[in-house]
Amino acid sequence: MWFSGLEKRFPHLVLYEAIFYSGVAVFLLLIDHLRRPTEPELIVPSNRTLTPQLGQRISSVAALVLSLIIPMVTMGYVWPWTGPAASATLAPYLVGIVVQFAFEQYARYKKSPSWPVIPVIFQVYRLHQLNRAAQLVTALSFTVRGAETTSHNLAINSSLGTLLNVLQCLGVICIWSLSSFLMRFFSSTTVTAQ
Repeated sequence: MWFSGLEKRFPHLVLYEAIFYSGVAVFLLLIDHLRRPTEPELIVPSNRTLTPQLGQRISSVAALVLSLIIPMVTMGYVWPWTGPAASATLAPYLVGIVVQFAFEQYARYKKSPSWPVIPVIFQVYRLHQLNRAAQLVTALSFTVRGAETTSHNLAINSSLGTLLNVLQCLGVICIWSLSSFLMRFFSSTTVTAQ
């Protein structure tokens, strides 16, 4: 089968993802430990909670919804032709969104000072995941192009092209989400400093 190399890579991909998320957890715990005030009386109410305006909320929710719906719809659409390749390219991205949400909720629950770092780390890593997925899809499409030209192989090649376009679209959404968070954070910091 044209995607036979995928089964060999899958355990390594899962291991790399687990190592990354473990490293992020340790990093965030270190930030929390180092930045949290040690004396209870030193705790000052912080005005640095990002209270987004309506436009920023809509933008944030739209980015999250698109980041979840687009990959799931795409996986369902290209699965008949690409099979495991669709899940190998999009599943780490979806898992990353869920893990980021879990980290953010835990940081909010613990009132951790590490909360601003979480979206930045995960959005940058998500761009890396999308780049890695695009490289995988490109390699698979070269494999299909080298095979005999049949209607089935043309359908596989077309679905891999669709998958590559979706990865590019998700990259734009990821950059949009990261830049809107940074603009919101830095404008909040500027207002607090004044």
